[in-house]
Amino acid sequence: MKLTRLIAAALTAVCIFTLTSCKQEDTQTTANDYPVHVADTVVDHRPKKVVSLAPALTDTLFQLQIAGRVVAISDYCDLPAQPGDLEYYEYPRAGTQQLPDIDAIKELGADLVLMTAQPTDAVALELQQANIDFVVIPPASDLEGVRQNYVDLFRLLYGEETGAKMAEEYLVPFDHKLAEIQSCLDAAGEKNISTVYVAGDLLQIATGDSFEGYILELLGTQNWGADYTNYSYPQEKEVDLNPDVIFYNGMISGETIAASSCYKTTNAGKAGAIYEIDPENLERQSPDLLDTLWTMGKLLYPESFVHNEPGQPWESSPASMGYIPDEEDTAEPETTEPENPDEAESQTSSEEESSSAA
Repeated sequence: MKLTRLIAAALTAVCIFTLTSCKQEDTQTTANDYPVHVADTVVDHRPKKVVSLAPALTDTLFQLQIAGRVVAISDYCDLPAQPGDLEYYEYPRAGTQQLPDIDAIKELGADLVLMTAQPTDAVALELQQANIDFVVIPPASDLEGVRQNYVDLFRLLYGEETGAKMAEEYLVPFDHKLAEIQSCLDAAGEKNISTVYVAGDLLQIATGDSFEGYILELLGTQNWGADYTNYSYPQEKEVDLNPDVIFYNGMISGETIAASSCYKTTNAGKAGAIYEIDPENLERQSPDLLDTLWTMGKLLYPESFVHNEPGQPWESSPASMGYIPDEEDTAEPETTEPENPDEAESQTSSEEESSSAA
């Protein structure tokens, strides 16, 4: 499966970006921005305080650099924010998707809760009774869905028209990176490489219904688990396994895989083509996913993936992704003490005088 349909969207996005990039970003809502419809939910106003109960969405909000209105995050959020932003541990915690801290969410005055899975009926009712919108953005099954999830986050936070426009500007470099990957895959040609992605135990591999399985096929390989589901490869089929390349997520070691009866006599086992891949980028589907896609491509086709995208750093930081937020999206979380403007001005003046004296 190729990235052609996604790359075609870049042509439209480039046009929009060219027309708007020469003027300052206007993130004020318009009369047509709300209500916003996402899945089965209608948000009728611009949210002021957001709680993210899913690590995947928290990561994405920070990498898109639109986390300024986030006032609390999930107990499971464990990664640092982008350089220059507050670390995740400085944010209030609001429980988990399974057991959200409704009292904390109410006390923070949140008016939007983001999740990746449906809450229980009891939780949904309590949020509704508190007039708190909740939106479920489930993990995508392919990159088109990943891209749409990004667009939906912009729409929720900035409105139908303004948010969609901002999303397309952000997605210009995103699509460029996908185009670079496709160019490298085209240069590699047909290699007939077979793969597995070990996601747990030795026969717990990426199957045809998994996002990792989709990625293996996207990279032009034959996935040994393609005909199966639920990360389960049949024990009786173990003798047939003969991948050329093995990717694994680190839940068991590469040494264990290499020494196992499943894989030690395979082409990958004999060649030592067993590579650990950080699973979080695949699982959380934030923009850092492109780094993993590139890494896997380079391991499969080193002669084709020989450089980063021309003229741009590969790292998926907000700066390299091309989006500069408005002022409200650089705000600190709700628990931070408000700075006294007079004291701040006095401090700034003192610092300037000291600097001049030096």
